[in-house]
Amino acid sequence: MNKLRSSIRRQRLQLSVAQQRQHALLVCKNLSRLRHFQKARRIAIYLSANGELDPSPIADICRHASKQLYLPVLHPFRHGRLFFCAWREHALLQPNRFGILEPGCHGNGRRPLRSLDLILVPLVAFDSSGQRVGMGGGFYDRTLGKARIKSSWKRPYLIGIAHELQRVPAITIQPWDVQLDAVVTETGVYMSGFRF
Repeated sequence: MNKLRSSIRRQRLQLSVAQQRQHALLVCKNLSRLRHFQKARRIAIYLSANGELDPSPIADICRHASKQLYLPVLHPFRHGRLFFCAWREHALLQPNRFGILEPGCHGNGRRPLRSLDLILVPLVAFDSSGQRVGMGGGFYDRTLGKARIKSSWKRPYLIGIAHELQRVPAITIQPWDVQLDAVVTETGVYMSGFRF
């Protein structure tokens, strides 16, 4: 799995700034056509790093449509887990221990997982059935894993956003892996093994 991560990350970093921007705009266009995105009011997003697809155009259309945005924050007590905090457009962000920017989370800025409508999930690689390879820390899998156990509430819809070059034929899954509902790239949308 580490060889796969290294290979895909290297390919991502070889994309030019113009290609990165074009892919981000096309992903935004493809995502905005999805009913789940159109209906979602509370959306968790991420800030890109190391060649990840930049969700900035998505954030822009969310704000224009008065959707509430949230960013992942490392949980201070539950090792390897995330929680989601409100992200205001000009809020001060601070780097976490990995150097990833996070909002300060005070008062009612923290959003319980069950109240999010949609989570845009970063990834290193994916297959057309919705399996993903993350960075290797397991933060999203641990955080979202309880949704498989608790059947009393509907979990947020999970959409991976990526460059098409991140698609691989198949990913060997582990028991703790959380499957995505869809993956959106610059060339289309993958849902349950079908490409649109």
